[in-house]
Amino acid sequence: MSNTSQFDASASMLGYIYQIRFALYLSLKKLSDLADPEQLNVSIEKLDDIAFDSDGSPEELLQTKFHGDEGNITDRSSDIWKTIRVWVESIESGEISLGNVILSLVTTQAVAEDSLASLLGVGPKRNIDEALEIMSGICEESNQTNEKGYKAFKSLSVAERKSLLSAIYVVGRSEDLLKIRENMKPIARQSVPVQAIDAFLNRIEGNWFKWVVEALSKTPSTVINLGVLQELVENIRPEYALTNLPAEYVDALPDAMDVDNDMRVFVKQMRLFNAPKKLIELAITNYYRAFEQRNKWAGDGLLNPGEISGFDRKLFEKWYEQQAFMEIQEALDTEEAKRAYSAKLYQYCQQQGIVPIRPDFVEEYLSKGSYHMLSDDLKIGWHPEFEQLGNASNEGVA
Repeated sequence: MSNTSQFDASASMLGYIYQIRFALYLSLKKLSDLADPEQLNVSIEKLDDIAFDSDGSPEELLQTKFHGDEGNITDRSSDIWKTIRVWVESIESGEISLGNVILSLVTTQAVAEDSLASLLGVGPKRNIDEALEIMSGICEESNQTNEKGYKAFKSLSVAERKSLLSAIYVVGRSEDLLKIRENMKPIARQSVPVQAIDAFLNRIEGNWFKWVVEALSKTPSTVINLGVLQELVENIRPEYALTNLPAEYVDALPDAMDVDNDMRVFVKQMRLFNAPKKLIELAITNYYRAFEQRNKWAGDGLLNPGEISGFDRKLFEKWYEQQAFMEIQEALDTEEAKRAYSAKLYQYCQQQGIVPIRPDFVEEYLSKGSYHMLSDDLKIGWHPEFEQLGNASNEGVA
């Protein structure tokens, strides 16, 4: 049997998202229980829907069954018998070894009292002998949908059947997509302040989905080491502290840049002192990064009331103070002198005028780009006569 299971899911997109999110939830839960997360891997659609292994040796396999409609998982449910078939063939192929692995069937459907699923559950009513008796009787019936599952179960000896059922745990009424997300929040709260939980989880989940796609795109599909997940959590945790903010646009670039035809006010301000094209390109890039970052923080609910306006005020005061000093020192009687003054003022704000929005936020693109946002609104300027641009067009904003 190939590394990629022949029992690939054919469920809806919601089923796939449920499977991937549930894998992340389980992985985050395991991090706090593991002495060394690097010793454990998780895979999706490889050994099973979700599988945890240590150095290639499976420790826990999970079949996830997402149902949009409410209902009970019955004794003859195809979810049970298809899963039995998957696991029996994995045993026969040598992919898993009974006695060393936990097999879980996780379904959003309910488990009825005294049903087969309840006998294979995790509560006090778990009864392997009774479950074995029920299943041995059912698999003698005729059922086209479950035929292969019945045949697979019957191919095992009585001892093998009992060993298989001893490893199986059925979990009913598994949370839906939104509830799983809610269940991750207490885990995230151990790492970040409560107001940062959603943004923190969004960042982790975004990376997780990317890793899953990359793993599934390879042939054979690969695993995700939990050490990588632990490293991500540890690396981004400080960015969500009360004294910091996540720097998510450090390397971001505008989709397009046309310096010559850019008619935004902050670009026109730079043309007033004949700024070279490379400097304007840097300005456009920093404007983009700051604009997007500020909107992202606002959308994620990470900013305190009045925090951005207070930050802009500090930038304005830096500019205003430096402008006042320079007006005392500089002679502005010629256009060449005005351009020289403008370049010096601009250089000061972009190099010495960096203001941290929070004590631990060290990326400079926010201050540099925010100066351009203020410039775009004509709240500040570089040339002594910048206010004459009041009627400039701001069309074509990237």
